[in-house]
Amino acid sequence: MEEKLYELVSGDEDARLCKDITEEACDVVPRNFGKQVISSVCSKIGDQLSKPGLILTWLLTALGAPSAAIGLLVPIREAGSLLPQMMVGGIIRRYSIRKGFWVTGALLQGAAVIAMGFVALHMDGAAAGWSIVGLLTLFSLSRGISSIASKDLLGKTIPKTRRGRLSGLASSISGWLALGVGVFFVINPAKDLPVAWFAALLFFAGGLWIIAAFVMSTLIEKPGATSGGANALKEALASLHFLKDDRIFLRFCIARALLASTVLSMPFYVVLAHGATGGRVASLGLLMIAGSLATALSGVTWGKLSDSSSRLTLAIAGLAAGLIGCLTAALTGIDWGQTASLWLFGALFFLIGLAHTGIRVGRKTYLVDHADSDNRARLVAVSNTLMGIVLLASGSFGLLASAIGERLVILVFALLGIAGAVMAFTLPEAGEGE
Repeated sequence: MEEKLYELVSGDEDARLCKDITEEACDVVPRNFGKQVISSVCSKIGDQLSKPGLILTWLLTALGAPSAAIGLLVPIREAGSLLPQMMVGGIIRRYSIRKGFWVTGALLQGAAVIAMGFVALHMDGAAAGWSIVGLLTLFSLSRGISSIASKDLLGKTIPKTRRGRLSGLASSISGWLALGVGVFFVINPAKDLPVAWFAALLFFAGGLWIIAAFVMSTLIEKPGATSGGANALKEALASLHFLKDDRIFLRFCIARALLASTVLSMPFYVVLAHGATGGRVASLGLLMIAGSLATALSGVTWGKLSDSSSRLTLAIAGLAAGLIGCLTAALTGIDWGQTASLWLFGALFFLIGLAHTGIRVGRKTYLVDHADSDNRARLVAVSNTLMGIVLLASGSFGLLASAIGERLVILVFALLGIAGAVMAFTLPEAGEGE
């Protein structure tokens, strides 16, 4: 049964058709493929239901939290999971079996989100705001552990030509399942939802991470290399040599940093939508639907394209994001009225979601395919740590928005995205030299 399902999803008539993994790992690819799809779907839905740029922002606003706390949500969520990864990568290298790190990270993420639900029920104002910021910090650091372990596990257990399909399939399934929540918000007649509804959403999201941890704990993982894991700090500093010695990796990191402008621009879409639609719950629901549909409809397509050429995937998605940003800056300068604005922002958020999904799938596949079993964990750690620094620095764009407005900030991000697309296009195909 597992092999037939794997054949259906992957298109492989021979479930043992493997590339870039060991013979032992090849024997259990269908089973491991299914387990990683399930765990990834659970964690991705959990992400959708506790998104800082949407759910947590709306929740803290309802609780009367200070704007300073709200402004920290997205930078902490994105950067907090990336900055410690060079250290974490060195620690993980000490162990030949690494699924325990993913499981631990997922359990901590689930606990943090469930705790946010209790905060929502029992606190308000500044106490609620800063408590959730603190829990989000724990969540992000835990996410960093799972992130670096997941890419290493993907590289060890799934063939090279099927990794993008796994990521794309998980993204699509999670997008469809999260769609129902957005529909609920849209059809709900109330202008504001009780805080208890948001708390229940967070409880459910946290439970999904716990389920994901259980499923991943059953993954059949063969021992991997442990070289370079004796001293985490020393290994972290030593790993920086990849930026000098591997010019392709350096160029990939630059392209990734520029393409990060897409995810950084999305909260400003939300801010503009909130203002243009009067902050109606329906607008939150429509944005959730748009984002979920974008992921669900495009995940598998981006995954297949990424397996064929992850470089081209990054270039196409980055260029699309840039053009959508330019269009947004132009269209949102017009007063369309609340009803028309609701649909306009839904369409724009859908389009930017399509591009963002392509960037995520493409850059993950490119990095995993470019690396090998000996350096994969370290390359992921270096890349993610650099991205964490970039994302923290991006916090200044919040101040820029107050000076020049959200529309112009989106335009700046759009131009950065186009530059990232050009850089990605100049990269060689993953796994090939210059």
